[in-house]
Amino acid sequence: MDKKLLETFLLSSRTKTYAAANGKTRALLPESVQYEFSDGDFSCRDVYYIGNGIFPGLETIFYKNKPVWSMSYFGNFSKMTEEQADGMLRKALIDLWETARIYKRVEKDYGDFTYVCEGSGSIDELQGTEEIYAGKEKVYYLYYAGGFIG
Repeated sequence: MDKKLLETFLLSSRTKTYAAANGKTRALLPESVQYEFSDGDFSCRDVYYIGNGIFPGLETIFYKNKPVWSMSYFGNFSKMTEEQADGMLRKALIDLWETARIYKRVEKDYGDFTYVCEGSGSIDELQGTEEIYAGKEKVYYLYYAGGFIG
């Protein structure tokens, strides 16, 4: 498995699903939200639940229909509206697609908000936090962890 190709697919697939408001499919699990995208032998599935300003989920990358990489996440946007959180996250995941929610650090200002993502590790095993600040107040956070499984 070429892990550089895997990483490139992972990062670019995010710009073609949730971040771009594309790829939403009929969810396999009741009450969940599901996005899918495929390109050649690679495909991805992102499934999450949302309620009360909280959303847990699982992102999985498949190669030739076999799961090869997966990441779980848990986010909380209860100090901002869902529309604010969605708007900020979609912008950040598009603008910072090569570095966000991976093992790198990134920070970008968006008007009254600041997006910060602090990760560590490698495509083999990574973890991190994603945060949005309104001034000095943290109004959103997400924890993520995942790695190569195949």
